[in-house]
Amino acid sequence: MEKYTLRSKDGAYAEILTQGAHLCHWRTAQGKTPIFLSSRSEMREAAAVRGGVPVIFPQFSDHGPLPKHGFARTALWRFCEMRETPEGLAQARFELRESLATLRIWPHVFRAEILFSIVGEYLQMDLTVDNAGDGALQFCCALHTYLQVEEIAQTTIEGLAGLSYRDTVLGFTAVQAVEALKIETEIDRIYAAITDPILVQCGGQKLQVSQSGFSDAVIWNPGTEKAAQMADMEAQGEQRMLCVEAAAINQAIVLAPGATWTGTQKLFA
Repeated sequence: MEKYTLRSKDGAYAEILTQGAHLCHWRTAQGKTPIFLSSRSEMREAAAVRGGVPVIFPQFSDHGPLPKHGFARTALWRFCEMRETPEGLAQARFELRESLATLRIWPHVFRAEILFSIVGEYLQMDLTVDNAGDGALQFCCALHTYLQVEEIAQTTIEGLAGLSYRDTVLGFTAVQAVEALKIETEIDRIYAAITDPILVQCGGQKLQVSQSGFSDAVIWNPGTEKAAQMADMEAQGEQRMLCVEAAAINQAIVLAPGATWTGTQKLFA
């Protein structure tokens, strides 16, 4: 599969596939590898990659008539440019526009762009959507980021206390009471009104995840039983991964003709 390699002068490194504009590897300047990628991921045309950062657009999961998670994660994006900013950020930009295939299932004229920026221990991803048509455009989206953790049972997630969430595994809504969330079994929660950074810790490993533009965050791990049913999940892979996704799900983004929306996720390792 075609991919581009992004490097900053301080040694940070990322690999991005043109299919899905999918970031599949990120190594920080200090050699940390915060992103999980299953060794059984199907690296072939039209197949979703298990791990990395899938771009979810214009539908989240099966919340609508489109294929699960929409079409962006398996579409071929166009590489636009690679550059270095005056601040030392190494950046790569990709774009996706409507095609005959997308118009058949989602009749909208649009332009989506994702900009990756790396330096040091830092990764930023900016997803932008332009309404290039003459009618209103409505969509949901997410950056389905797979984080690599040392051991899921020893991992804690902070920054979600007091927030309302929808538990899609157990089918209820609640407010999180505990300061530090622990993962003990399958979890699939959509948290609303995210404002503070989310801190993922496991032993001496710490990763801070923040977002803007995206109103929601998804915390997901398939658990042992469901992971065993995934042909593209490596053995015991669920023990070493946690998805922390910046998302717009509970309230769809609505763009008037000519309008633009941008959502950002930042990771600091």
